[in-house]
Amino acid sequence: MLLATTLLLVVATVAQKRVGNPLFLHMHDKMVETGKWETVLEGSPFYNAEWRPAAILLVNGTLVNNVPVRVNLLENEIHYLDTAGREMVTTQPVKSVIFSDEANDTTAVFINKLALENADAVPDGWMQLLAKGKASLLKRFLKQDIETKAYSSATPERRINTSIQYLLLYRGHIEKVQNLSDLANLLQNAAFSSWVARQNGHKKSEQLLKTAINYFNNL
Repeated sequence: MLLATTLLLVVATVAQKRVGNPLFLHMHDKMVETGKWETVLEGSPFYNAEWRPAAILLVNGTLVNNVPVRVNLLENEIHYLDTAGREMVTTQPVKSVIFSDEANDTTAVFINKLALENADAVPDGWMQLLAKGKASLLKRFLKQDIETKAYSSATPERRINTSIQYLLLYRGHIEKVQNLSDLANLLQNAAFSSWVARQNGHKKSEQLLKTAINYFNNL
């Protein structure tokens, strides 16, 4: 019950102290180095390369609205634009980022371990909340900044590689999952297992995992 309450706080739109974008600034926030990612040939450190308006939920319960945000998944940072248009990194403890242009879509929500304080073994970094309820599905982006040098070249080539990991959050525990069979083994529900068997449980796709969790949550 505590875990479900915590997840509801992630997307709460009431009972929060609301403030405007300027008050999101903090004296210890730092400015991003100009051109830091210009040498990257492939990939990106960000979930969203373009600035998008978001609501930011701080650990003290403050909900900051309408902040231009980019989620840096490589360095696990929240970048935002200050009132002068400078790119900043927040140093304030943040629970969740809710992209306001997709307010009715749970997949527009990013959370971290501060939002899941009652769960065990929560990995570091930001995770996308794909489905929520008595069981929740999280998407973790694992990014690597790799430099290589071509033969006879003095200039390194820089690429950011991304791999994806899906996590099931259920009864306060987090487990890696790859397909429907993994979900059935972890959820241990006869009706759900029967549904999985009809879907070919070894199939793997993000949409199928989301559909499965939503089906389980409605049983």
